[in-house]
Formats: sequence, C-alpha cells, structure tokens
Amino acid sequence: MSKNILVILAHSDIEASVANARLVEELEGVENVSVRALKSLYPDGEIDVYAEQDALLQADKVVFQFPLYWFNCPPILKEYLDMVFSYGFAFELDEYGYSARALKDKEFMLAVTAGGEEELYNAKNATSVESCMVPFYETAKFVGMKSVEPFYLYGAMPELIKEEALTEKAISYKEAILK
Repeated sequence: MSKNILVILAHSDIEASVANARLVEELEGVENVSVRALKSLYPDGEIDVYAEQDALLQADKVVFQFPLYWFNCPPILKEYLDMVFSYGFAFELDEYGYSARALKDKEFMLAVTAGGEEELYNAKNATSVESCMVPFYETAKFVGMKSVEPFYLYGAMPELIKEEALTEKAISYKEAILK
C-alpha cells in the first residue's frame, strides 16, 4: 500500500522561485502525492480551515516545504499552523492533559530551502537551519506526528545553484518524499 503524501507549499512567490518551483515540478504526476500551494490557494491570506483539515485527514505523510526567511518560515505557513492545527482537531484537553487527535501517527517531514551555502548556517556566528526548525518538530510532536528525516537544500539562490545540481537535488527530494 502506498502512502498518501501531502505537501504544504508555503512560498510567498512560487512563480519567481527557482529552487522550490523545481522541487515541486519533480513531484508533478507522482501517484499519491498532492501539493497544496498556500499562496496560490489563498492569495488574500484567508485560509479555508476545513478544506485544509480535510486534506490533512487524507494524508499519511505531511511535508512542509518552504524557503527559510530570516531563520523562519514564510508568514502564510505560520498562519496555516495557527488556524489549521486547531484545538479539537489537532489536539484536545482531557483528564490527563493535552492529547493528540486527528494528526496522531501521521508522518511529518520538513523540506526547507536556504539561500546560503551550508557552511554559512554552521558558522561561528550563525544559527543552524536545524535549530531554526525546532518549533516545527515540537509542534509535530505535540499533535502526535512522527517526524522523519528532513530534506534541506542549501545554496538555493539562482546565483549559487546550477541547473544540473538543482535537477539532482529535485530527484533526491522526490526520493525522500516517497520513503
């Protein structure tokens, strides 16, 4: 049985993107993979909570794909989390404290592109991408999801990444998604 994989794409301008657009392109036509481009679906920022929750219910694996902006995600992904991972859907309070609900046991994966080279994020005066992702992992854990190995693409700026390297990374991304 193959998994239903849901990719939540949070990019402020996917049409101008090089790396994120190429990663998504690699997923086109892949059976059991659906991509929800939040900015395209909700250009006014008004997220249809029930539609997004329904999409999550159909998924076995949920992937958050986004570019790293100032050591964080684009604002629409934060809005998505605040609205969609709501009390009563993603978690509830019972006599034992908080407990997971609809997302329990689903796989959770991050797919993050970073403009700078990997060394930049591990330099003495910089923050690692992994440390920036802690809130996402904690959220996934809180709602009972199982985190799987992330996919990070460094040097994602058009001036840094060559087409051949981007194609290799896109193929690796598809393989990581399908695990």
